[in-house]
Amino acid sequence: MDDLVTFMKERKRADEAAARLWAERAATISEWGRKVVVLLTNHQIPAEHTLNDRVGDQKVRIASGWLVLTTRTPSATHPGAFKEAGILLTPAAELWQYDTDWTVSARLTPTIPAFRSAEGAVLKARCEWILDNVIEAFADTLERHGIDVFELEGL
Repeated sequence: MDDLVTFMKERKRADEAAARLWAERAATISEWGRKVVVLLTNHQIPAEHTLNDRVGDQKVRIASGWLVLTTRTPSATHPGAFKEAGILLTPAAELWQYDTDWTVSARLTPTIPAFRSAEGAVLKARCEWILDNVIEAFADTLERHGIDVFELEGL
């Protein structure tokens, strides 16, 4: 019984540490997102992309903004086919991960997803994909629109 108690206490401490780290990392990325939004808005780059999810047979508009990353990779759910995945940055500096293998998009939040369930583990992995790829995507987006690093430093 003592081993179980010890395990549960250690797991709780690890989960709390992971939640703190997640919140810090998400806050940093969100702050950078706000700066990218300011620069894109100042340069009058239109937020012209719309993100839609599927609810049954219906397409539902989730968000609009700038696609800061788009990639095509082999689909895990449709062998031999390719899927699109990417990150959308909204004017409110929200970050959404879309993936054509999934009917629902994932939004990065300061709260770590409940990763002990299968659905939560997938959501966490998709949000981690945002965290792992968005910095380079921000840099690419700014460069693609001719926005100099000195403008970013000035914010």
